[in-house]
Amino acid sequence: MIRIKGREEAIPSSPAISILNLLQRNGIPIQTICGGRARCGRCLIRILAGAEGMNKKNQRELTRLQALNAGQDMRLACQSYARGDIEIEIINSGQPN
Repeated sequence: MIRIKGREEAIPSSPAISILNLLQRNGIPIQTICGGRARCGRCLIRILAGAEGMNKKNQRELTRLQALNAGQDMRLACQSYARGDIEIEIINSGQPN
């Protein structure tokens, strides 16, 4: 399951579907303009728990994260897949805080 900071509901995780697509399919707002190609960096998320159950960062993601000066606990939702329970914070939801 994917738990999202500040939200009651959790959504099922899938190792075959990116976190970005899972969020979008479940109506959870997150910004993106590149369509999940690791170019815009707007789908930035912070991993609060469960990072050990996620895929490794690929070179495209590493390059974009470096350009964003993102911390080690940050990922691009479009390049991230969860194999178990995780908790995330959506950095650019497009919604007022």
